[in-house]
Parts: sequence; C-alpha cells; structure tokens
Amino acid sequence: MTHSENIDDIDSLILQILSSDPRAPYSEIAEKVQQAGYEMSSEGIRYRVSKLIDTTTVFFLLDPEDIRWEIVRIAVEAVDEEGAKDEVFRMLGEMRFWHVVRGIGTYDVYAVGMAPTLREIDDLVTEVEESDAVERVDHIVVTERDSSMGDYYFSSNPLDTSED
Repeated sequence: MTHSENIDDIDSLILQILSSDPRAPYSEIAEKVQQAGYEMSSEGIRYRVSKLIDTTTVFFLLDPEDIRWEIVRIAVEAVDEEGAKDEVFRMLGEMRFWHVVRGIGTYDVYAVGMAPTLREIDDLVTEVEESDAVERVDHIVVTERDSSMGDYYFSSNPLDTSED
C-alpha cells in the first residue's frame, strides 16, 4: 500500500464529491473542482483518484433504520498491566467487530460491530467484559445515525453556496 505525503484541499474536495456520487465521471468532478476555484483536467482528476484509492479505505456507514441487524459501538478500558491493551485490541479484532481502533484518549480500544439480535449484542459485550485484560466496557446500541461527510472532508465546504 502506497501512502501519499498529504491529502490537500483538492483531494478533500474530490473525496467529498465521490462520497455524494461514487460514479461521478472525472469530467464532472473536474467541473466541480473548477467551481471551487481549482483548475484540474479530467486526467488530473483520474490521477488523484487513483492515488486516493491507495490511501483510503472503504467505510460504509450503515443506517440502523435500514437494516435488520443491530449495530454496537464499544469503548474498552484495559487493565493496567503490560500487554493488556495489545490483548484487548487483538481480541476485538478476532470477534464480530468490523472496525477496531486503538489510540490515546479516555479509553484504550474502540470498536464497532454488528449482530442479528440484541441478545447476540449482549452476549458479545459480555464476552468482552469477561476478559481478564478488560477493566471496563461502555457500549451503545445504535438506533439512529446522522453523518456529515462534508464535515469529515472539510472544515468548510467550498461547494456550499448557501448563506448563513
């Protein structure tokens, strides 16, 4: 996997356009990028999209109202022992969690998973809680979601022409 040096404003704009219309032709993307004040050819857009594909991941955000499975998000604090954070991260990666991250913050590992029933979600959370490497688990079963990909890709949207 190749990593780019940085994702600039043009790359962010391209990602925002593709998040709204993944099938947008390069010529249409080039027009929208031009409207935002950047001159890019269709070939330049194609090149940037190719580079972005190497540095991004597909991240489908399911709306809980549109699926029959339950979505759970958990935040896990590991016990204060050497290797515990690694153990929790590995354990969650082997369970029914499709998004597992580790970082610095108020908890050690965060994960998102799915199961067909609330009972199976409860069993999943209980299994995590019973691990010797786990101090505490907070969780939420998602019932509604609101996502703004424009806020994800930009601090301000150069394509937004509405007045405040």
